[in-house]
Amino acid sequence: MKNRIIYFSATAVFFFLIACTGNVAYDDVQKVDKEGWQAGDVFSFNVPVADTASAFDILIHIRNNNNYEYSNLWLFIDTKAPNGNHMRDTVEFILADPSGKWLGKGLGAINTMLIPYKPNIKFPNSGIYIFDIQQGMRKETLENIMDVGVRVQKR
Repeated sequence: MKNRIIYFSATAVFFFLIACTGNVAYDDVQKVDKEGWQAGDVFSFNVPVADTASAFDILIHIRNNNNYEYSNLWLFIDTKAPNGNHMRDTVEFILADPSGKWLGKGLGAINTMLIPYKPNIKFPNSGIYIFDIQQGMRKETLENIMDVGVRVQKR
């Protein structure tokens, strides 16, 4: 009986995720080394943009396990536009509420979040936008973050 519940839950989550990806223009997730996310490790995402008229939401994908010892995650996000413009953000994402309950979706010991980063933006130029993401937690090795990603979806 327990296996049926797990199978049904996993199937339902799969179809829910498929249904929610209709407006997705870009979605990529990269694995963090199992030894941890080193302070100098940068995850790079090359986002092709052709549509400069529509509005988009940019979301950051974070997957952690239950052993992640913090309720937040600081990131440095560098954005390089096709015209050469560069912008650097230092952002804090809250992953758990004050009681320690994870805010994302969980299955077993894994927590997944798609966190709004830049809502309702228009890309001024077509071409490749590069998003470089680096952890900013002031730890040489950040453990128990499993995946990092970027999703761009049309509003």
